Amino acid sequence: MKKIIFFILILLSTANAYAAPAVSSEELFKEAEKYDGETVIYKGEVIGDIMVREGFAWLNVRDKSDAIGVFCPKDMAGGIKYKGGYGFTGDTVSVWGVFHRSCPEHGGDTDIHAEKIIIIQEGQAIYHPLEAGKVKASIILPAIALGLAIIYLIVRRFR
Repeated sequence: MKKIIFFILILLSTANAYAAPAVSSEELFKEAEKYDGETVIYKGEVIGDIMVREGFAWLNVRDKSDAIGVFCPKDMAGGIKYKGGYGFTGDTVSVWGVFHRSCPEHGGDTDIHAEKIIIIQEGQAIYHPLEAGKVKASIILPAIALGLAIIYLIVRRFR
């Protein structure tokens, strides 16, 4: 019985250690000195390309207002399937890591050195329907241009 109570107390005492609230990019940039060197949780959408170099990866994670670079071991970024761009919504991730307002390791860039990345929601393809007016214009305008070019060549030949 004592072991069970002891185990429950241990679980309850460590639960708050991982319950730090997520910070936004706006908070990180406005209060960079406060967060510099601190462990933060940052949530957002993975955007752009993931750059893998020598066993590590760089990725950009964007929340509602801005994006921040995240540096991590390449296997940590391996589970990311979708990167946000024109044709896709990127995976939404939660990054747990150390914030650097001016990282000495990366030329003074502002970044987060990730200790853990969790995929919260998988991204998806974005459907961009064709607009009928644009389809018609893409057919009609080249036809008009071709017609004018033919008329120009005929007039020039008989001059």
